[in-house]
Amino acid sequence: MLLLAIAAMAVAKAEQGYVGLTVDVDGTGFLLNPTITTATVKQVVAGSPAGTADIEAGDEILEVEGRAVPGSRADAVAPLMEKGVGQSLTLKLRRSNGAVYAAYAAYAVTLVATARAQIERG
Repeated sequence: MLLLAIAAMAVAKAEQGYVGLTVDVDGTGFLLNPTITTATVKQVVAGSPAGTADIEAGDEILEVEGRAVPGSRADAVAPLMEKGVGQSLTLKLRRSNGAVYAAYAAYAVTLVATARAQIERG
């Protein structure tokens, strides 16, 4: 039974997608599930789906899959960023110059980070 459970977890992990960005999240309230005040792209991996979608470090994430990020609880946003290989992620972002744009990135191999992981690390 244990071997079967480990094999199932390995398959599930292999099917997660990789978008190629890390996010800094600021929030208020309960530490494990704060209300997000800002989510900012910290790093974009060159050549990744996020990189080819022209997402840049410093971009503020305004929406994930049509859901507003500022004002949302972390546990409501994090699952929206978890996609499988070949699925796309739709983000609405704001550049540091104030320009707002939409980005679409198809997930590749393994998810780098989610908002939840960044929040839990503090």
